[in-house]
Amino acid sequence: MIRNSIQFSAPLFASLLGLACLLPISANAADIAPEKASGLTGAAVGVGSVDLAPHNLPGAIGDYELRARVIGIAPGGAIPNHPHAGRPGIVRVTKGTVVEYRGETKRTLEIGDTWYENADTVHWFQNPHSSEAAEIWVVDLVPKKK
Repeated sequence: MIRNSIQFSAPLFASLLGLACLLPISANAADIAPEKASGLTGAAVGVGSVDLAPHNLPGAIGDYELRARVIGIAPGGAIPNHPHAGRPGIVRVTKGTVVEYRGETKRTLEIGDTWYENADTVHWFQNPHSSEAAEIWVVDLVPKKK
């Protein structure tokens, strides 16, 4: 029986292995970006918007940044009264329940409820529960820290 064998030196083998790693791997269909959107709900319909003009924001838009925060509110906790002139935002309850107070108006907001913070918004919040934490997701436009 005749046995043919090819012997490679270690450096040659390493070079061939390295070249093999550079060869393109055919992409799976799931790895290719689609040409148009599919399987989405609600994408074409905006939930709402905040007009920036009434805020009279000084400077250029480049002086601001869009900030996103998750704020937890402990049972019985509260966010003090504050204005939104110059700090527009959009908020959504992501956990629990909060009560919003705007002047003499009081409303209860639950998971999924969304509201807008316009130039004339002045409000405060309280978590009315004694044992369940609440959480809100806040996106607002704020001046960049210098």
